[in-house]
Amino acid sequence: MSEQGDNLRNKFLLHLYDQLWNSITRVEQGLWQFIGIYAVIFVTHLTLGEKDPFLATVLATLAGFWGINIAINAGKWFGRNRMMIINVEKQFLAEKDFGKIISKRFHERKSPIYFNTLILTHIVVFSIYTLVSPFIYWGNIETAYRNIIVVFFVLGVVATLWHWRIAWKEIQKFIKETEGVDSL
Repeated sequence: MSEQGDNLRNKFLLHLYDQLWNSITRVEQGLWQFIGIYAVIFVTHLTLGEKDPFLATVLATLAGFWGINIAINAGKWFGRNRMMIINVEKQFLAEKDFGKIISKRFHERKSPIYFNTLILTHIVVFSIYTLVSPFIYWGNIETAYRNIIVVFFVLGVVATLWHWRIAWKEIQKFIKETEGVDSL
């Protein structure tokens, strides 16, 4: 490749590197923005609960599963972008730079955990609230509606676990496909 071609490639890779970090930042900010939406849902749950406990419980449970699945999706994109960032860094850094400029730990590809602390915190918080919300007004909900909530809850758990499995497989596949990437 010509010198001009190398310069264009390097500019492209550096721009890609910046965009990958911007994407990670945007995902993390989106999780915080969802907390605001979730706070409104929580207040609605508390105010609506006395008037219509069934609807309040369904809305809270739906919002909880929505939040968990947003966090799972964010974790998948975080892992994907992290792998791409590693690959771009390998294009510009020498082997001796790892452990000095960038921690070797950040370049581990075999780690099965692809969620960062923020994403895990969201999953835990949404899970706790999703588990607790049906029981806040359980005594005020008619028996027939309780069965609907249980079915709704079970479907939510199954769908969320299925989503987690798909995200896990996708990130593991991406890690495997990019294991051999070295500086070119």
